[in-house]
Amino acid sequence: MKRGVVGAAGLALAGLLSGCVPAPLRAQPGAQLRLTVTPGTRAAQPVTGEEALYRAPGPGSLRVVTDRAAFVTSVVLPAQGGALVLPTVQTRPGEVVSAPLPATQGFTQVFTVASVQPMPLDGAAGARSVSDVSRAVEGAARALPAGSYTVGTTVYRVVRFGTLDVTSNFGDALVRVNGVRVGTTPLSVPDLPEGQVSVEVSRAGYKTVTQRVNIAGDSVNRVDVTLRPVTGTLSVRSDVLADLFIERRPSGTAQPGVGLDLALRPGVVALNVVPRDRRLAAQNLLVRITADRVSPVICAVQGGTYTCTLP
Repeated sequence: MKRGVVGAAGLALAGLLSGCVPAPLRAQPGAQLRLTVTPGTRAAQPVTGEEALYRAPGPGSLRVVTDRAAFVTSVVLPAQGGALVLPTVQTRPGEVVSAPLPATQGFTQVFTVASVQPMPLDGAAGARSVSDVSRAVEGAARALPAGSYTVGTTVYRVVRFGTLDVTSNFGDALVRVNGVRVGTTPLSVPDLPEGQVSVEVSRAGYKTVTQRVNIAGDSVNRVDVTLRPVTGTLSVRSDVLADLFIERRPSGTAQPGVGLDLALRPGVVALNVVPRDRRLAAQNLLVRITADRVSPVICAVQGGTYTCTLP
């Protein structure tokens, strides 16, 4: 059983739409010929992975091949305006024929009809929907014997592309666009289709920053990110005035009834709590600091003894 073949650049989109395309516009079961349709130029290849995207004016042409002599007519259905019926071209077996495509904007569907006999499709001109094109093809096919035609579908989008420049307060921060790793800062990412993208900037030991960025076509879109350390909070409460030392470095004073909160990197730190009242003994502790959490230390005098505990 021979069937029409979907154009390569539109393969993914066409696959998504196949369930919506009426039967007259699909590759025909039992067709007497095989049709292959591919865009004349390669689609853009943005790092974000979108397929079948083209700069204006679009692919420019279709490359059409049939396995026997045929009459081939393409119907272009753009996002705006009516359908355009391209001039019919005649093919020879295995010969590549280039069929020019008009300039379009946005989402575009092209239904390429190949038939063993002439198949006038003037009725599809000006059609506003896939259903209208389908009715025109179905009507033209009634005059032909069964299996006389088949259809190949090419789907693509014509969009504008912009460039994304990403900088941060570190020269080696990792950048992802729509979840795809694209490099480290400072970084310029070309050929992003216009529209919103998610930009994620990260670095070990620092809080990841994620922003939604609107990519404007034909322009440079800039993002500058400030990365801040991942920290936890050391919270020391003391009922007497006490000086704090972290890793032997002075780190502040805990006031009675007030205490002191310090933002620290995650990990285990050596804490020394030294009461101003020299009659009370200094306290030495190892405290684990956890990211985005509070690690409390409570120091109090009980029975004349100064003690610090980790609740």
